[in-house]
Amino acid sequence: MWYLFIAILLAAEPACAGRCLQYAQNVRTEHFREFGPDYPYWYAVGQLQQESGCRNIISNDGVGSQGVAQITWKVWGKFLKKNGITNMAGIKNQLRGQALINKDSWNQAKPKKLWIAWQIYNGGRLVLKEIERAGSPEWSKARSECRRKVITFSNGQKIDACEINYEYSWNVYKYGNQYRIGPDSDKFLYW
Repeated sequence: MWYLFIAILLAAEPACAGRCLQYAQNVRTEHFREFGPDYPYWYAVGQLQQESGCRNIISNDGVGSQGVAQITWKVWGKFLKKNGITNMAGIKNQLRGQALINKDSWNQAKPKKLWIAWQIYNGGRLVLKEIERAGSPEWSKARSECRRKVITFSNGQKIDACEINYEYSWNVYKYGNQYRIGPDSDKFLYW
């Protein structure tokens, strides 16, 4: 069963990349607005691929994540309203919201590594406790300290929340590199 899922996913990736390219310039603009011109925005494009396959959809995640960046309004609505975004209806608001949330995640990341910020975006601040327990900001050491719940879906499938969150930063890295146009800045180290 999993091999079929992986085969379908691999076949779909070129289509995702094509859809994602249409958002690249707007993602760049919004992220440069928040982070400055040294920010490797291509990872934020990869994030859209990870989140939604660059589709403007409402998720079946049970919490109402929506849009190309899969923003959960009931979690981020107050923060986004303070920053002038009153809804997630349009792509412009979704991409602006993505940049704002990414900046907030970056501000929380300690130490300043993009993989940590991506995991905060996806799974909250638990990664900071895992880094502290590991005594190291290395991905593999933090991963070894992850102790999160196992999620059981309505179809009986079970997934470890550690797998979901730690896979997230790898996928953003992998997908983001498809859209890379230059080197990463020393200001924004990924690993």
